[in-house]
Amino acid sequence: MKRILPFVIFWFILNLIQSFFTEIIDDEAYYWVYSQFLDWGYFDHPPMIAWLIRIGSTLVPGELGVRLMNSLLGAGTILLTFLMLKDQIRNYRLLMIVVFSIPLFHANVAGFIATPDLPLVFFATLFFFLYKRYLENETPGIVLLLGLSVALMLYSKYHAFLIIGFTLLSNPKILLKRSFWLMVVFASLLYLPHIIWQFKHHFVSFGYHLVDRNRPFEVKFLLEYFANQLIMIGPLSGIILLYLGITHKTVDRFEAALKFNLIGFFLFFLVSSMRGHVEPHWTAAAFVPLILLSFPDIEKKIALHKWITISGIITIALILFLRLVLIVDMGLLPDKLSHRFLHKKESFQQIQKEANGRFVVFTNSYQKASLYWFFNQEPAFSLNDIYYRKNQYDLMDQEAALQGKEVLYFPAIEFPGCDTLKTAMEDFLMSDTDYFCHFNRVEIKLPQMNWEFETGERIDIHIELSNPTASTIRFCDSCTHKPRLVYSYFSPKGYDLAYYVNSSNPIPDLEPGECIVLPVEMKIPHFTGQYQLMFSLGSENLRAGLNGKPVTVSVLARSRKN
Repeated sequence: MKRILPFVIFWFILNLIQSFFTEIIDDEAYYWVYSQFLDWGYFDHPPMIAWLIRIGSTLVPGELGVRLMNSLLGAGTILLTFLMLKDQIRNYRLLMIVVFSIPLFHANVAGFIATPDLPLVFFATLFFFLYKRYLENETPGIVLLLGLSVALMLYSKYHAFLIIGFTLLSNPKILLKRSFWLMVVFASLLYLPHIIWQFKHHFVSFGYHLVDRNRPFEVKFLLEYFANQLIMIGPLSGIILLYLGITHKTVDRFEAALKFNLIGFFLFFLVSSMRGHVEPHWTAAAFVPLILLSFPDIEKKIALHKWITISGIITIALILFLRLVLIVDMGLLPDKLSHRFLHKKESFQQIQKEANGRFVVFTNSYQKASLYWFFNQEPAFSLNDIYYRKNQYDLMDQEAALQGKEVLYFPAIEFPGCDTLKTAMEDFLMSDTDYFCHFNRVEIKLPQMNWEFETGERIDIHIELSNPTASTIRFCDSCTHKPRLVYSYFSPKGYDLAYYVNSSNPIPDLEPGECIVLPVEMKIPHFTGQYQLMFSLGSENLRAGLNGKPVTVSVLARSRKN
């Protein structure tokens, strides 16, 4: 313990220093907004990250407060990892070089960035720590602590289901144990508030992660996955670590669980990369098993020590230099990366000055709305349209509160009357809006029918508009951007089309819980193929919003009889 503790303390202090001097990044600001409205769940993630940020921000202001608890848990991850290895190793110096030279350990595994990955990794490490003791002795105390660690993992990130699943696959006989089912019942009771929250919100998080994120296969996603994982493990010695971890001969059920999780995570997200982009840090939970399995073999292979030491020191120097670059603008980062870490505060304070007391509305950017909110301590709003996705801002009541207000609006595309605001971060399109209106709160449901038509047809259908909120939705004629029904076709061939619904009748107001049926005449595209059709509410200058689920429309060539 005496050899371990100084390194853990050093790691914690290093992350505190980095937290204090590094500007908050966009996702962290978004989770900080979560923390302003404590709940049992949020659109994208379970609530753990919001709880941690709220605790830290209560104790310390600014970026340090946002990152305080994650930095503490990161140090805890290092401590638990070392404790699980203490009976197998002698060369602590080499172990510290290996851990310090893995880039992802500095960010999402045991670093300072306030994202859900870090508490997931900590509670997963705690789970493995307790699971090892459970396999040795099934005492009631260990069973309950194991159940608590499972619940805390699940409250951190949904990737916890993978850890649970891979562990069960490594030891299916555990399903026959009474103590296992006691642990399951205890963890389920602790997790019940989040399940109830999901039920009340129509399981919005699971729908987003399991369905909405899927994309057609692209080779670039696969190549990005391999490249990103190589960088995250460490380009100089990472392949050695991964090879030793995967080929390690397990000696007991605990090591089997580690190996199933290591291989399982990388394979799962390899398959996921065939359905869309995979973020580099999504494999973070596999990195502690990687260390636990690979390092004992590294220590035994004396011939590797020199290469691991030299490559590790080179990588550590590069990582420390990069950490410095995130604090001091040396002009070395590409613009896309630089804008995530530098010059945000001055830019969003400049926007606040331009707003001059008006509410600020961004388009398709929960990141910018959250950064504005954090730096200025004033709420902002993200207006999401059909070219983006829903997020936590769609679950908040800001849209209703903004109806009829004067706002400074930042659109995604230019339209007549737009100006440009130049900031250190980027140039922003902006528009003064005297009477703001937007209606993503309205739900639009399309009829169940055969969506197969011929090119150029005109079809009469009936659509349902409903108000699931507790306040009246008024389609006011005074809106700066007057609301209109829009239907849009999206084609994989790039034939995207949008049509306004022609009607002389205004859309009637919707009382709380009210549902109305409207007749609509719909044009069918002149090109054959399959389209995604979505009905929305938009205007001439505001792109259509997100009001319902798309349906697949098959457009066939006109038959000769027509």
